[in-house]
Amino acid sequence: MAVGAEAEAFEYVALGDSAAAGIGAGSPAADSSNCYVSGNSGPRVPNSTLAYPKRVAQSLGATLVDKALCGASSNAVRRQQATAVTKATDLVTVQAGSNDFGFAAPLIFCYVWNPPRTGTCNSRINAITTQYRQVLPGNLERLFDRIDARKRDGAQVVVVGYPHVVQAESTLTCFADGAWPDSTHQALRRAANTLNQVLAAKAKAHGYDFVDPSASFNTHESCGDPSWVNGIRPFTRQVESFHPNATGQEALAWLVWQYVKP
Repeated sequence: MAVGAEAEAFEYVALGDSAAAGIGAGSPAADSSNCYVSGNSGPRVPNSTLAYPKRVAQSLGATLVDKALCGASSNAVRRQQATAVTKATDLVTVQAGSNDFGFAAPLIFCYVWNPPRTGTCNSRINAITTQYRQVLPGNLERLFDRIDARKRDGAQVVVVGYPHVVQAESTLTCFADGAWPDSTHQALRRAANTLNQVLAAKAKAHGYDFVDPSASFNTHESCGDPSWVNGIRPFTRQVESFHPNATGQEALAWLVWQYVKP
């Protein structure tokens, strides 16, 4: 993909959810309990200037059309964001799917009740894993079909996967991951693996590149050394919980760069 002398004309459209928006990376901090500045509606918390799309655009010398929004599902990306893709677009990154079945609610339940209600916590996570496997492929197909219909031939599309947010086993010295037992850690990792497998399969079917950050983030999950993913944040910044921090966003930018660099 050549940027060449006309770097200013190179257009990059970033689509996605809070991970693509850089929520959790700071600058500015997402000072909210959810994706909205106040309550459950109104303006969204602002995207971080440290989010990977901004880093990638700067490295490419590209004009960035940043449409990512905290809380967006793949259906919302299709309806509200994908219209930004045009025949003038040279590069699209899309990171979507994690929010399609309300993953935040089980995490809040697990934080409040696990332990002792570990079985219920894990069951709620496993139910979303099943939906990732059975329902998400159709959602992604509609999203990717929309992108295909709008982009020009030759435009590059990169689908970005999700890192694990917790390590495979619980830690005795860190409580940022909820102090959950190993079984919950493993349930969360199965969910992330399933999500990435579905994203990778659909990306391949559409001829898109797929970035899997799992290996790079290994040992750098919440409570890792160092952590590239936030653990549980205070209530006033709860929305940042289990999102890549500034170092994690830098790592995502580097991974995407391997696919888009001239």
